[in-house]
Amino acid sequence: MKDKWLKLTSTLGILLHLLFVAIPLDLVRWLTLKRKDVRGKVVVITGGASGLGQRMAEILAIDLGANVVIVDIDKDKAEQAAKTINEQHGHAFARQCDISDDLAMTACGQQIERSVGAVDVVICNAAVLSFGHLMELSTKQLKMAMDVNIMGTINTIRAFLPSMEERNVGQIVAISSIAGFYGETYGMAYCPTKFAVRGIMECLQMELRDRGVEGVACTTVCPYFARTPMILNMGMRPTSRWVPFMSINRCSREIVDAVLKEKVIAFVPNYITIIAHCKLFLSKHVQKACREYLNCRYVPVEKSGESEASKMAEFFRTAPFIWYLIIVPALVFNFITYYNPEWLPVKYMSVVGQFLYYVGTQHNWIAKLTNIFALVAHIGESVFALHLCNKLQLSHSATFKWFAQTFLLGFPSLSILINRVSKNEKQKN
Repeated sequence: MKDKWLKLTSTLGILLHLLFVAIPLDLVRWLTLKRKDVRGKVVVITGGASGLGQRMAEILAIDLGANVVIVDIDKDKAEQAAKTINEQHGHAFARQCDISDDLAMTACGQQIERSVGAVDVVICNAAVLSFGHLMELSTKQLKMAMDVNIMGTINTIRAFLPSMEERNVGQIVAISSIAGFYGETYGMAYCPTKFAVRGIMECLQMELRDRGVEGVACTTVCPYFARTPMILNMGMRPTSRWVPFMSINRCSREIVDAVLKEKVIAFVPNYITIIAHCKLFLSKHVQKACREYLNCRYVPVEKSGESEASKMAEFFRTAPFIWYLIIVPALVFNFITYYNPEWLPVKYMSVVGQFLYYVGTQHNWIAKLTNIFALVAHIGESVFALHLCNKLQLSHSATFKWFAQTFLLGFPSLSILINRVSKNEKQKN
């Protein structure tokens, strides 16, 4: 009994704490987020010789006055990126390192702190990308993705965390991806690693909090796909009509903004947070339908114009016009008979008008029942039409047209779909 009472009071206590303490504090924090000043601060960016890393380095060094250290496996590109920044009156340094090598990364971190200074922000951006189906990818490709994207992130954090922890000052940033929330076809060598990056940062955040290291902030950034060389050179393209294939500049600026505001987790563009968090509530069929609708995926260039939505049938056939002339007026006059018989144009409708007027004025309950019956029947038929559309794998646009037409006409519209399903089943057999 005592244990049950403790559980009850604890539950009520946490609900009160969430409603009146935690949620308000988070809301205030979100509303008052301000960009911190990184002028003169040391910022390390792995994979900073190209793509998002290079553009972030330029923004931080040239626009914001940070001392940026570009760490990349390609020494020549890293030095060229640093040179470009320095020529524009920024401060940048280049260091060559394979982040998947823990000893090399640790040595690189120590050398940076000796020559440039204590690191204030480290952005774990370096990653490799391979697209392909599970059985098409080589073990080498899979292992490289794990080594660079997962172990490389861990090695980078380990190289700089001790100094930050000692000073109780700093920020660790990891670039995950929307692919860190959703697995996708062709993503076997990429999506799992971005899931892992997100997990690494959540574990690190909990660890630092429990150990009382409150001065070291953790930020995980989950961007949608940008036009980086890494993606463009792979011959893959995202296909969504709703989420844009972002420019490097836009994506980089939004990432830098999230870093400077020390957000715990940030999505780029920010509205894709809805896509990520709605997954928690989606079942098998709902997730499938939403995936087809948003079409947030990536495919080989030769297939990029052929989205999943375009593969779905656009079959729609307008019911014979005679049914519109018969059923729509019948529904309208039936409703008028119930609602206000005086509106009926009796003198133009002859015997039919007189009959409807009589029913509406003398036996209104009959008109009410016929309206209810018609409404229930048409709703049922239109819902059944949705299931037939799903069976035919029709597009969402075609599905809406069938639903609307069947709701309006009822069986004359539904019968077309039924015949189509029957015809398809005969062809399969």
